[in-house]
Amino acid sequence: MTIVMTMDLPVTRDDLERVSAELGTHENPPEGLVIHVATKTSAGVHVTDVWEDEAAFEKFRDNLLLPAMQKFMAEHNMAPDEAPNPQLDAAFDVVRGR
Repeated sequence: MTIVMTMDLPVTRDDLERVSAELGTHENPPEGLVIHVATKTSAGVHVTDVWEDEAAFEKFRDNLLLPAMQKFMAEHNMAPDEAPNPQLDAAFDVVRGR
């Protein structure tokens, strides 16, 4: 089942783009990712991802995202309880563009 993952991050656009570059997701998107979009908010960055299924997101989260987030948080002296929690929702009426 297709899912939508949203997450608010207390980081700058530059921070997010640097971590994305380190992950290499633009050159080699993770398996199961349909689309990734980030937008600026007054408190940082809002991320919206659409994934083919929850298992694909969990694989990406566990193998790439969490280690990158932990590294970023350590470099910026952020406490573990400051880690953002992704919100997962089942998607329906999904239409993919051509």
